[in-house]
Amino acid sequence: MSDQGTGWSTDYYKLPEGAEELQDLIEYKNMNFAVANIFKAAYRLGNKDGVDEEYDLNKILWFAHRELARIRKSE
Repeated sequence: MSDQGTGWSTDYYKLPEGAEELQDLIEYKNMNFAVANIFKAAYRLGNKDGVDEEYDLNKILWFAHRELARIRKSE
């Protein structure tokens, strides 16, 4: 069901058939290293042993800045 504008789920939020773990989603979306690390850190936010939310958020920011720099360099 694709219902743009209603707040309901759209096709790009649907899980691919057979997806069982994050790696399946990373491969399905062809995420590069930086984007995959952002995705993983956001998913586990504060739930990894010995790592708090601030650590994960800083990791997300670090990889996001790297990805922005890569995109800008390629333009």
